[in-house]
Amino acid sequence: MDDGPYARLRRRERRIDEHLRELAEMGELSKLPGEGAPLVDDDPTAGDRWAARHIAKNANVAPEFVELRREIADRRNRLVRRLRAHREWLEDRSALLRDLPAERILDAARATTDFDGRVESELRSAIGEINAL
Repeated sequence: MDDGPYARLRRRERRIDEHLRELAEMGELSKLPGEGAPLVDDDPTAGDRWAARHIAKNANVAPEFVELRREIADRRNRLVRRLRAHREWLEDRSALLRDLPAERILDAARATTDFDGRVESELRSAIGEINAL
């Protein structure tokens, strides 16, 4: 008989409470660190979720959205570094083009434009991947 998720949860809680009582009666929970002390409420804003947050915090577990935020920040930082490096390269390349002999300027300018286009395409693709996360 399925009474719904809340009824199942209450039954599960009762089984857990019963099991903990049995363990306590057998002395299995004696002399554990923090025995008898209340759990520290390290996040008073957590409400009913305080125990889950306490366990997650102590186990160094982060929610999926936090991991995703870190991944996005890491990718963004790499992208910004790549863009800055490319801008520096373009500045250096512009200086080189100014000093080239006339017969070499056209080929060098085409190569610069082609490479710049490939990098721009890579950067746009990377931005699209970040936005899709």
